[in-house]
Formats: sequence, C-alpha cells, structure tokens
Amino acid sequence: MNRKIGLVFSYGVMITEIVSAMFVTPFIIRSLGQAEYGIYQLTSSITAYLIIFDLGVGNSVIRYMAKFRANNDSESQRKFLGVTTVYYAAVTLVILIVGVLLITVFPNVFSKGLTSSEIVKAKELLSITIVTSAISIGTSAFSNTLVAYERFTAHKGIMILANIAKMAMLVFLMKAGVKSVGVVTVNLIATAATRLFYICYVFFKLKLYPSFKKIDTSFVKGVFSYSTFVLIQLIAQQLNSMSDQIILGIFAPSAAILIGIYGVGSQIVQYYKTIGSQFNSVLMAGTVRMIEGGADSKTVQNEMVRIGRVIFMVLGMIYCVFAVFGRDFVTLWAGKDNIDGYFVALIIMFPWLISTPQGIGNQILWAINRHKTLAIIQICSSVFNIIVTIFLIKWKPLVGSSLGTALALIIGDVVLMDIVLRKEVGIRFGEYYRDLFKGTLPALLITFAFGTAFSLLHLNRYGWVGLIINCGITAAVYAALMAAFFMNSYEKGLLKGLFNKIIGKLSRKKA
Repeated sequence: MNRKIGLVFSYGVMITEIVSAMFVTPFIIRSLGQAEYGIYQLTSSITAYLIIFDLGVGNSVIRYMAKFRANNDSESQRKFLGVTTVYYAAVTLVILIVGVLLITVFPNVFSKGLTSSEIVKAKELLSITIVTSAISIGTSAFSNTLVAYERFTAHKGIMILANIAKMAMLVFLMKAGVKSVGVVTVNLIATAATRLFYICYVFFKLKLYPSFKKIDTSFVKGVFSYSTFVLIQLIAQQLNSMSDQIILGIFAPSAAILIGIYGVGSQIVQYYKTIGSQFNSVLMAGTVRMIEGGADSKTVQNEMVRIGRVIFMVLGMIYCVFAVFGRDFVTLWAGKDNIDGYFVALIIMFPWLISTPQGIGNQILWAINRHKTLAIIQICSSVFNIIVTIFLIKWKPLVGSSLGTALALIIGDVVLMDIVLRKEVGIRFGEYYRDLFKGTLPALLITFAFGTAFSLLHLNRYGWVGLIINCGITAAVYAALMAAFFMNSYEKGLLKGLFNKIIGKLSRKKA
C-alpha cells in the first residue's frame, strides 16, 4: 500500500514540476529577456554539477536504513544517520569552498562568451545557487531517511506543496518586475523550508536521532563501494545533460543569448525524458526478477520488445507531432526569438526516442552485476560529448552543441549498449529492432505526412487553439492507425484495459 501511495505522490511531484515549468518558464523568459535568462540557465548548469559531491551515498542511505529498519536494529539506524550526517556536513563545507573558487575563476573562464555586466550578474546568481545546493545536499541524510521509512506522504507531499508555492511566488514576482535574483532566491527559500521540515520530521515524528558513538567503519566502506558506480553514472548524466550550456558559455560569442535559446530546447527535452522514464519505471517492474529467475536470452529479448514497443509508440507519437508543429509550440510558449530552441529539442530528442525503449537493458546489466560496464560506457560517452561539442560549436553553436550530445547518446546509449547486451545476455538486436519498428515506423511516417499536409491549413494563425487542434487531430490519426492496423494482441489489450478503466470511472461519477 505504501508503495502505491509513493507512486501516486511521485507522479504528483512530476506533474507539478512539469506544470510549473510549462507555465512559469514563459513568464521567466519574457521577464528576464534572452540574455539574462541565458545567464540564469548557465549558473543553474554549473551548480547542478555540485550534486556530484553526494558521491552516490544518497542511494546507500535508503538501502542501509531500510535494511536496518527491517531488522528492527534501531542502534544501527542511529549510528548510520550519525555517520551520514557527519559526511554530509563535510560535503557542505566542500561545496561552499568549491563555490567560492567557482565564483573566483568565473570571470576568466567565461570572459570570451559574456560581457562584464553579465559576469557580475552571473557571480551574484552563483552565490545564491551554491548556498541552495549546499543546503539541499547537506540535509540529504534526513530526506533519504523518509524514503527508507516509506513516509511518502510527508516526503513527496511537502515537495508538491513547495512546487505549487514556488510557482505562485514566481508568477507574482515576475509580474512585479523582479529579475533573476528573485527567481533563485525563491528556490533558496523553498529548499531551506523543505529541508527544515525533513529534519523536524525525522527528529520529532520518527524519534530518530543521529549517534556518533563507536561508528563501525566496516559498513562505511561498504557504503562507498556500493556507491562508486552510482557516482560514475551520476557524473556521466550531469555531463551529458548540463555540459552544452557551459561549453557555449566558454567558447561561443554572445553566449548568454545562445544559452537562453538552448535552455528552451533542453527544457522540452527534459519533459520528453521524464515521460519516457515514468513509462519505464511502471512497465519494467519484475524485469530484475525475470533475470534473477534464470530467464533465457530469447525470453528477455521478447520482454524488451514487449516493453519497448509500448514506450516507442508513445514517444514516437510525441516526437512526430513535435517535428511537425514544434516550431509553433516554441513560438507560442517561449516567443519568436527562441525559435531555434525547436531545433535543439528535435535533435536531442531523437536519440532518446531510440534509447528509452531499451532502457530495460540498464536494469539487466545491474541484475547480472555488470553495472561497472554500464558506468564505463556512460562516462566514455560523456567525454566524447564534450570533445565533439567543442569542435562543432565552432561550426554552428546551437546546432553543433545539440549534434554533439545526440551523437554521444547514440554511440553510448544505443550502439555500445547493444554490443554489451548482445555479448552479456545474447540479445539479437537485428530481431529486436525489426520487431520494435514493425508497424510503428510505417504509422509514424504516415502520420508525419498527414501532419505536414494538415499544417497547410495554417490553423496556427489561431494561436494555442489552432496548435491544440493540429496536435490533437494528428495524434488521433496516429492512434487510429496503430489500433486498426499495427498493434498486436498485447498492445490492444492494454489499450482496451485503459479504455475500460476510463469508461468505468466516468460511469461511476454519473451514478
């Protein structure tokens, strides 16, 4: 029951974050302007790297706390909370020191891409965002303890309330003319309030207090050995998702405006990735049990196809509709000046369209204890991304940086992952892609052609209403094609079950 509640609240957090970003981002872009929004994005990207100082220990806190709790070992819980509290206090100090160094070297590093006034503004924003990161990471032991105790209502509920409060405050401040300093200050206040709640909950509700007596260093070593490859993957993820803005800031002229435009595109990519990851988390339940139960390669391959087709259908439809009508969306959402954000999103979304449906491969490698290989692939992909992006930016800054990321993702998350899974598990990817694209690819091509033709009616002149009609009808054509001609029995069963649930709920409401 607790896990179902946790899933509901996780979706609640995701929805409030997406809604907040969708509706607040246009206010921020228009209030700040391209250049200041670009500086805001740049400083956010830089401070996002500070999460690496967690060193993957956050996952270990959940793992060990849950283990000690299951064994009713309250003393070990207190000792573990003690050692992680000390660890995160040290990390907080390191983050603040690194933050001071970042602010000090910032003018020299970004002198080519930013003006002197932009550098001053960026340093001001950095000083606030670094403190926010220090508070967030420094209290991680308490946040993760709530997760280990499965107190999802408290943990996720306060996040939902914080997101709603931030959204309301930001809209108010933007209308009042407050600039980027106000935006990061709101984030600082929300973070501090949320983390204070977590600490109070652990102390006064769970009655759990850290103990600093006779700490057993043997399990501390176990924590860090478990966390090493989580850390490597974390570094790789940060490099792939955040490096482009920083590289643009260092090497591209008029970088602030370019970073702002890139930020618009990357925001759309983030929504796309979030949708894909949620489908993966729901559909992949039981995959690890299948592997550990000794399933053969053919069974695993069939499972990859079964899950992958459902994810590809959804992400493929979104990508197809965005390819046709994305420019209209970006224009309405972020303004005409940011239209190039459409190309950034379109380029980077493509490798995610291919790699997300085979996300089950990550779970398989963890299940067979090959997560070291996974971590190495991801870090090599990230380094490749940085090197290629530096060269491509000199050709065309926005398109070049997007292509660098896309190429790295295709090589790392698709090509190399396929080779490893072929070797370790025996997946035949020729058969996998044949089954994945069977029916789905023709439906997407037909839908793209229909959407392109339908766009000639120029309904975009009616603004948001026209865009909704365009996207809705094109998506409906795709859904009808899939249901009528290309879905297999399992997929039709899923669709029928979803339809019956909706009808059932509507019938109960009428009754």
